[in-house]
Amino acid sequence: MENVALHGIKSNVCPKCEVLPGELVTDANSHRSRDCARYARCERESASDDSRTMLETLRLDLEKNVFHGLHRVSAPGLHKPDLLHTVYLRLFKHLMDWISGFLKKHARLQTFDDTRKALPPYPGFFVPKKAYREVMQWQAKEMMNLGRCLLRLIALALHEPDSWQVIPFKHALDCVRALVDFSMMAEYRSHTPETIAYMEEYLDRFHRMKEIFMEF
Repeated sequence: MENVALHGIKSNVCPKCEVLPGELVTDANSHRSRDCARYARCERESASDDSRTMLETLRLDLEKNVFHGLHRVSAPGLHKPDLLHTVYLRLFKHLMDWISGFLKKHARLQTFDDTRKALPPYPGFFVPKKAYREVMQWQAKEMMNLGRCLLRLIALALHEPDSWQVIPFKHALDCVRALVDFSMMAEYRSHTPETIAYMEEYLDRFHRMKEIFMEF
């Protein structure tokens, strides 16, 4: 909601690029970045049908955009997604919903829960007292805690598959590994072109492999 006020947009659109609400799951690199100067020109030309259509399609509310008219300010460049809300409380939460359905389908959910509660404590990690499905409201610390051991838990839960499970289990592990690798590298305090390239590769792999969870 902060972006709604800051950028003068509707609540179901991206503050950084012009992706339409129904296409939010697509690759952001394929969409043009938001350009407040261009929107201002269109607003001045709003008498034309093309300008009105574009502003309506992009779901803009320029009167509420506090950056409107400011020189040397790129509003889309101000958008800084944070690791906690974007990755752990969004991507990981969705992923765990998929994983739960996947494990339940293959009768491995109880193994996942038992393994998680059997993990030993160590600095920076807190042993969970409840099974994943027993947690009604996830806190940030809990989800970050889960992210540190998720890949190992999934690997143990999917151990010794039947012949028909080998490929699905491999794809599921590849998808989880890609997102875990992305999240761990995103925690770096500084980045280089090389680390950013790794992150892009991990995220691209996650989107390629998530098909295995589509039914969930």
